[in-house]
Amino acid sequence: MPDSQTASRYRDTGAQAPARTFWRDAEKGIIVFCLLLFSQALLGRLFATEENPEGGAFLRFIWLPIYAYVMCQIVLNWRNMTAIVLRSPFLVALAVLSMASMMWSLDPGTSLRRGFAAICTTAFGFYLAATLSWKELLRCLGVTWLILAIGNFLAGALMPGFGIMHEIHVGAWRGLWFEKNAMGGHLARAAFLYAFLIVVDVDRRKLWGFCFLISLALVLLSTSKTSLLGLLLGIGVIGAYLWMRRGKLIAVSALWLGISSVMAVVLVVLVSPETVVAILGRDLTLTGRTDIWEVLFRIMEDRPNLGFGYGTFWAKDSPPAHMVRLETEWEVPTAHNGLIEIMLAMGRVGAAFFLIDFLLNIVRSLLTMHTRITSVYAFGFFIIFALFSISESVILQQNSITWVMYSAIAGKLALDARDRTKARRKAPVGYAEPLLKPSQNLRGRQGSSGRV
Repeated sequence: MPDSQTASRYRDTGAQAPARTFWRDAEKGIIVFCLLLFSQALLGRLFATEENPEGGAFLRFIWLPIYAYVMCQIVLNWRNMTAIVLRSPFLVALAVLSMASMMWSLDPGTSLRRGFAAICTTAFGFYLAATLSWKELLRCLGVTWLILAIGNFLAGALMPGFGIMHEIHVGAWRGLWFEKNAMGGHLARAAFLYAFLIVVDVDRRKLWGFCFLISLALVLLSTSKTSLLGLLLGIGVIGAYLWMRRGKLIAVSALWLGISSVMAVVLVVLVSPETVVAILGRDLTLTGRTDIWEVLFRIMEDRPNLGFGYGTFWAKDSPPAHMVRLETEWEVPTAHNGLIEIMLAMGRVGAAFFLIDFLLNIVRSLLTMHTRITSVYAFGFFIIFALFSISESVILQQNSITWVMYSAIAGKLALDARDRTKARRKAPVGYAEPLLKPSQNLRGRQGSSGRV
């Protein structure tokens, strides 16, 4: 655990903050409210079904004011938004391709509607990056997950018929979502966030400690081993960072080991995902999914480059989905794998866009850990995101808080890259950015990548 000087660095991340105003606080309130909607907690249970999580007209129209709000904020924050777009070309291309896929889609209308939603979801993440400092972003996420954690705890404790599963995975908590893995995955990401805030946000350490404990309890109550593994992986990233700070040699060695490990894991996931499945075990709802993937890889050969169109493959009347369900002998709802889902929707082109963007963000976070402690959180989030992508379709999901967080963190890393470029241009010849020492803080390092 770092000393008070180390933790205080986070408080000073950014240029000197202006006085809080009513409108600034109101904007943060709107952001938290929107994030609660993006979590799809409770709303899905009330107005949709597991077979049709998109729901009816009510759930579709409820997003329109949020999309309008995002469009207005793009205009108001055009400088930072432009910087993010220019430094995240593959992420932008992936989002745009989702709507463009209507031109070859099985259902052009559905791809148009859902593709537009995917673009707006990505844009909302960019908006968070453009308007919030790292400190504000993480605190807003912390408040959001605290509200959701309390709601899930109350649902399970006071309404067990609603918040606990009884037909399959009997006794496992599912909270405000449809099933246990959804709650476990969300709260695992929340617990990692709180573990990071305990380290860096000393002003609110007791609050974040309480949040971490309730999130950890909910992960355990979900009985989702993937979620617990993701949480432990995130805590391991934080522990590795604290260990790296012990010296330059250790830091360089750990950095090399981290890059090598990430590359090895990505290679195994791409070449032999069934190996990862075998390591994780049967209780992670992965039973039978390799059979699904085998059928899907064969069907993908019909449209290998551009796929079947965003959001259309698993439609009720979809011929290729019908073929998958016949061969697997059960009503498969999704590919249960993020990368395969993207390949079904947008082919190898879409998968390549995502992989390049993902690796770009991994490199950006790894190479800046020694100067920006927020890069530790970014790296940990992306690693956990990759883990859940093995068994869940979380990549480029419209109206999803997980994709909002991915886009927001990618946007912050893009703005950090912009600020480093500006600093190098202003620095004297031969200047090299020093390693961040425990006695240093981050005052002045935020640049213009977000208000404080």
